Amino acid sequence: MPEQFTAAASTHGPSPVLLVVFAFGGVVALWAGLSWALDIRGITVRRSQRIRQRTADRWGGPERLGAPPANMFGSVGYLRFLGVMLAFTGIVLLVIVYALWHLG
Repeated sequence: MPEQFTAAASTHGPSPVLLVVFAFGGVVALWAGLSWALDIRGITVRRSQRIRQRTADRWGGPERLGAPPANMFGSVGYLRFLGVMLAFTGIVLLVIVYALWHLG
């Protein structure tokens, strides 16, 4: 009985839908990650300014005194680091697609 299951499992390759979804996700993650990491068209600078402005608006109520606290998540360097991690994830997804395609 186990021989039938292993034979049946080894005759089918990876689903083409799965390959397309992983490839699309990899390309989108790579594109978005490189856009953030390389600051194409000032994406990370604008996003950082919006995060800082939102923090200042939230902190600027009448009951609060002083300046808003420094926020690491609003820095340009942190957003560029997220872009590098997102680009790396896209490369990993594309490598998985390539491996599944050739192993299938």
